[in-house]
Amino acid sequence: MKRKTFLALAASAMLAVLAGVTTSCTDKNDNPVDNPDAPNAKADAPAFDENNVVLAFAALSDTHIMVDPATSMDGIRNGIAAAGKKPEDFGPDMVKLLEAVFHNNVSFQECFPFLAAKSRRGLDALVIPGDLTNNGLQEEIDTIVKYFNAATAVSDKPFIYCSGNHDIFNDTISPKFTKRFHESLPASAFAADIKPFGANDSRHSVINGFHFIQVNVNNYEWSNGVYFTPTLRWLEDEMEEASKDDPTKPIFVLSHLAIPGTVTGSNYVSTGNAADMVWACDYIKPILDKYPQAFLMSGHTHFSMNNERDIMQDKFTMMNIGPLHYLITDNGFYNMGEGEGQLIDGYENHPQGTLFEVDKNGTIRIHCYDFGLGKQIGQPFIVNAPGYRNSLTTYGFDRANKPGPTFPASASIQSTVSDGKPVLSFPRASGNGSQVYYYDITIDDGSGKTENRKYLTDIYSTAQEEDMATPVIINLGTLATGKTYKITVTACNVWKKAGDTLTTTFSL
Repeated sequence: MKRKTFLALAASAMLAVLAGVTTSCTDKNDNPVDNPDAPNAKADAPAFDENNVVLAFAALSDTHIMVDPATSMDGIRNGIAAAGKKPEDFGPDMVKLLEAVFHNNVSFQECFPFLAAKSRRGLDALVIPGDLTNNGLQEEIDTIVKYFNAATAVSDKPFIYCSGNHDIFNDTISPKFTKRFHESLPASAFAADIKPFGANDSRHSVINGFHFIQVNVNNYEWSNGVYFTPTLRWLEDEMEEASKDDPTKPIFVLSHLAIPGTVTGSNYVSTGNAADMVWACDYIKPILDKYPQAFLMSGHTHFSMNNERDIMQDKFTMMNIGPLHYLITDNGFYNMGEGEGQLIDGYENHPQGTLFEVDKNGTIRIHCYDFGLGKQIGQPFIVNAPGYRNSLTTYGFDRANKPGPTFPASASIQSTVSDGKPVLSFPRASGNGSQVYYYDITIDDGSGKTENRKYLTDIYSTAQEEDMATPVIINLGTLATGKTYKITVTACNVWKKAGDTLTTTFSL
């Protein structure tokens, strides 16, 4: 739908559950890199120091800036009509996509004063891990540059970015995106770069003493994205250099693609195309595994930040930066009974972005925002400074062991029939330390056969759990008459962990 077709290849490396925390790291030849802060290995990291923030930056992803969002889908509409088909022939997601009115151009302009006002020191930089434009067209580059120059909160600051698959859509017929974008931006956007562009136009910058390494994927048409050997060697060299400069500070790494099996959307595979589309890539994992202070920022998946799986720690820290353009979710989920699909209902109304703050100790605080609502999403993520015994223990895979959601003690299901279709009503569940992601509903008609459905909650259209709708209303649709049904509703969290269950029985 929005991406080029990828060939399906199996990922060559799988993440292992964190076995322990190391305070030293190794270079590309596995030689130890000295860490002068090693004594802190037996101590907990200090709390985030609100009064000593030394770096603050806006991080957005998948901004997909267009020349005219109101007409951006005309090409798709015309192509469908020319083929003698209708949007519904391509499924419910295509219908939603073509009916949407996107706000990403406006959100891009409005987010900078919003984020700057949330930071005591304003913004030191703008960071975007790919898909800056929708098609990589020069007119789109000119548009994003115009917006950037007009944004006083960031216009004279470093612009840290890597390219995404959308940015290189037109590289076959026009000069390379990164070259054209570089030539279009003001010199101040590159003032923090410490050397000329590296392999595949990748970059290395230092802002207020913190290293930013921006690595560009070489090819998005082969499997899940490919980094060529020169690009990987460049990344190895730059990581080693950054670590030697100060191994006690986080190193921010930008790549458009996440690592499989980590943050939200990194396990996602789109099917039903000429070949499966794989949305992650593990090429850089062996390099970053050597550097516990690495912080990988990715995008591409368009999965929401209303989900604690958005951040993950293994041998280093990873975070999916939520999209400014639109939100999607797992295949196989129903949007509150309105049909199966990836695109979340009202997805275009919840552009997202983040404010990163780093204190003098190297501890990171990340506020996630829903710009459509003008609200903070959940609670801030706190990533402890490198080199401490708890530096990589907060956001590990062990969070999957959290208990499932709970219903209020007095909760029950009320069932009514509207236009011959049963409608369920019950109090919303609470996440119990996670987030309520979906309700798993079992329909038993007494014949020995049961049907299971997953109904996505309104997790993605609300900023906080207390904002979620209650009661939950679910229309089961048309069921056969003359039968007695037993309905079981189980609340599940973002780790797909089942929690409390409610049951009811009714006859049609």
